[in-house]
Amino acid sequence: MSTLESYLDALHQGVFQVVVPKAVVTEPLEPGWKRSAINVPSPDTIASYRKGQYHAHETVSEYRVHMDRYDPEKNPLMHLIDDAPLVLMIHETMETIFVTGRDATRRDPRQRLADQNMSWKLRMGLGAILLAIGAVLLLLAVGETVLFFTVVLPSLVLILGLLTIVEGVRGRDRKERAGREIARGGMMASAGLVLFVLWELYLVLILLVLMVWFFSSAAVTLLRVVRERRRLTTGFWYTLGLGVSSLALGILAITLPAELVEILLALLAGLVLMAGAFTLLDSWGLRNAARLMAAGAVFR
Repeated sequence: MSTLESYLDALHQGVFQVVVPKAVVTEPLEPGWKRSAINVPSPDTIASYRKGQYHAHETVSEYRVHMDRYDPEKNPLMHLIDDAPLVLMIHETMETIFVTGRDATRRDPRQRLADQNMSWKLRMGLGAILLAIGAVLLLLAVGETVLFFTVVLPSLVLILGLLTIVEGVRGRDRKERAGREIARGGMMASAGLVLFVLWELYLVLILLVLMVWFFSSAAVTLLRVVRERRRLTTGFWYTLGLGVSSLALGILAITLPAELVEILLALLAGLVLMAGAFTLLDSWGLRNAARLMAAGAVFR
């Protein structure tokens, strides 16, 4: 009988990540492991769980576990500053989109038949929508950036709030949960309406939050580089790069805030365009798989 925790001692000895095959974990995850909905993206992850400082990414065949410096439930602010700086989140998201998309496009069409969970037409439509959104974001980044904050973002918040209200109304049979959903949707919809009017105020607040986040992450990361130069689990140069990048973005938030907004919006556009392109490529593979499936049915 072995649990996932019985294989995690190496994390306390300076190892950054432990990979545990599911085959050797004979016991189910203990109740202390809580499913985490918000994570920095990781390739092939189908679910993510947290237990204190432990953070496990579940794939089809294994658990990839690392140990955060701060428990997000007990210290969410320091977890955001130290364990999940924005530079790291952007890097990991780009890497995940690229790796996932590359692996999807390299799969043989016959292999897709086993895990085809979405029709190729639907996935192709999703890819086209993502490309369109990415193109709009890119045009806003190089042109009318203010339009994103005056119209696009408030509209998205408003629509998301209305959809949440609809979801709550549809789940009226679960009274307690439905009430929470309706209340949350109402707050989001109200926030969207407020954003239409007070966009300048929330833009300033966003820049202030980003500035504090960047400088705090830079200070913590660079201080660790100085103190733990030979004991950095992620490597000296990688950690130094994260710290310097956070510092540079913090300086931009003070000296060139408009340019920083354009850079971040362009990065967001790039991520969405990458996701759209790889989704289209994957849908083409699913299309080939569907044709193989149809051809097999004909020859039976």
